[in-house]
Amino acid sequence: MPSADSRACFVIMPFGQKTDVGGHRVDFDHIYDDFIVPTITAAGLTSERCDRIDEAGNIHRRMFQLIWAAEVALVDISLLNPNVFYELGIRHALHRSVTILIRRKGTGVPFNVSNLDVIEYDETDPSSLAAARQKIVNSIKAGYERGHVDNYVSEVLDLSIADIPKRISERRKFWYSIDGLDTKRLCVITGDLRNIQGIDIWVNSENTNMQMARYYDFSVSSVIRYEGAERTITGQVKQDLINNELQDLMNGEYSVPPTHVIATSPGMLESKNGVKKVFHVAAVEGGIGQGYRVVESVERCVVNALRMADSAAGDEEWRSILFPLLGIGTRLASPRETVRSLIAAAHSYLRDYPQSRIEEVYFLAWSEAELELCRSVLAGDRRVTAAAGR
Repeated sequence: MPSADSRACFVIMPFGQKTDVGGHRVDFDHIYDDFIVPTITAAGLTSERCDRIDEAGNIHRRMFQLIWAAEVALVDISLLNPNVFYELGIRHALHRSVTILIRRKGTGVPFNVSNLDVIEYDETDPSSLAAARQKIVNSIKAGYERGHVDNYVSEVLDLSIADIPKRISERRKFWYSIDGLDTKRLCVITGDLRNIQGIDIWVNSENTNMQMARYYDFSVSSVIRYEGAERTITGQVKQDLINNELQDLMNGEYSVPPTHVIATSPGMLESKNGVKKVFHVAAVEGGIGQGYRVVESVERCVVNALRMADSAAGDEEWRSILFPLLGIGTRLASPRETVRSLIAAAHSYLRDYPQSRIEEVYFLAWSEAELELCRSVLAGDRRVTAAAGR
């Protein structure tokens, strides 16, 4: 099954030759091959249609997988085909955005989708196809950039539907060189955080109150807190080293500004993982009765952490820094746009400050979906070049 960010466009449409309401024969395979596929390719995506996939197995299972996994769906409602609308309904239930409707000229639009944007095309008119192609490409781009809800299901129902993440146990590194900067690299690293060695600075996502997560919470903060603590032979915390230092540095203050950074020592992470410093960034803020939410412009956390690394005493020998994917899964923006903003912030900083002591910026991908998302974003950035991974 492809990941949710496989840069695929799943096309939902009639197959073969069909007769429209006016009695005309329409070759939808021709429309797919000569109009839709080139349009999707121009948008930087791969086009997938159920009947064109050379894969053994249940076609319905594969169809559901693609409806869920494809980042973009293009739906041709020209014939008011029941199968097409069944698949469209599933897509609207599963995806909040980037579902694009098209129809042949002269085709009616049913009431339930009449208020949605539908792009019209005339397969017999080259100028109409060119205009429709540009509108589709623009709609895909707008869907990526804004991540706005484009269907009534998600507007009315606050659904939260997700795959069960598939954790990556193997430690692997994927390096990307930055064009024009010989000594700088962006990197994606996988695996259990506790097994990562040799990265000088670990960035830890905290709330604006600088309260580290409890030991058994499912978060990077809980791992850093527990692994950095001095423990007894039975594994009980003897001294909560990192958290105690962080609270001492807060000096009784209740909170810090969003995206603010406080540096602490790494506690026991220094001897176990070679960590030289832990940077705590205020990436989340709370509201009374509202819970916690990701701060606006979470990418500023990346910039502020890199600035702190460069503003430290000159004798510090730091050259690498590790970021979790701050805000992914909890931000209103799409995961792709969140990851793109984090990576772009690191990329821009290294280009703006080529004398930065930081040479390698790592992003931690703990699941297959996060890895595919990071690699997809980096693959679409022409300013970086993939190097050998290991």
